[in-house]
Amino acid sequence: MEVRKLSVSLILLLSLILAVPFESQASFFNWGSCLRWRITGICRIVCSPGGCQVWVRVRHWRPDEVSETVNIPGDSIWGESFPGIMASLFGAIGGSVPSQTVIGLSGTGGGGVRTATGPIMNEKFYESHVFGVPWEVMVLEQPFLARWGCEGGGTAFYASEPDPLWHNDFRDPGIDAQSSMIGLWGPLYPRQGRAFHGSDVVASALLSYRAVDLSAGVSGKEIQLGYPTETGCMTPGADPRAWDYNRGKPGTGGKYLWAYWTPVTCCILLN
Repeated sequence: MEVRKLSVSLILLLSLILAVPFESQASFFNWGSCLRWRITGICRIVCSPGGCQVWVRVRHWRPDEVSETVNIPGDSIWGESFPGIMASLFGAIGGSVPSQTVIGLSGTGGGGVRTATGPIMNEKFYESHVFGVPWEVMVLEQPFLARWGCEGGGTAFYASEPDPLWHNDFRDPGIDAQSSMIGLWGPLYPRQGRAFHGSDVVASALLSYRAVDLSAGVSGKEIQLGYPTETGCMTPGADPRAWDYNRGKPGTGGKYLWAYWTPVTCCILLN
């Protein structure tokens, strides 16, 4: 009887929880599309004369990394957006501030777009940066996670400007590019800053994917455009006809920011 009452209470509680809106005023993260928070089961129940404690198994997606592409070496969307937050977080642990470190970097290749008048049709070259997203930033933008989220976050950091292999074709020798296609975006290899596509945003997606593969790894992750407009989460390589919608028109200059979402699972105490 006690277990039955407990089950009814859980159902009522979960109904209330699931009614909590996930939308927020987040700068880059599409929580409504990508969070996908749900309870998948019960981890354990511990009962005593004073009552029962219940831990439920929660699954959701978490934006552990952001990856940006820029046309001008040293430019940074992420660093310009969170300078105070990043400085306080990394300063508190005695570390450097990666986002600020990127600003002002110079590269040996530089960003740019070459059209049919250039050496190669639709050739594009962008610098790319990868930042791990601190848990504190996630909670700041989505307070729901402070109580009901699986704590964690990314620690990756990568800047292409000082990486000579980003600026040439020497990385990943001997690997057949055509065998590493990322859907309709282009090949993963060689992992450098040059891409060939008629859409700026698709070229940016491919280059950001290469940068994340170099730094944090891409296994099991989904990608979401966060700047200058938002998309929903999608599988890397997704058909651009389903999400580009002229976001990659010429003139955008390759300045885009992408969030990389990782599926996570944990146990959370209900009461």
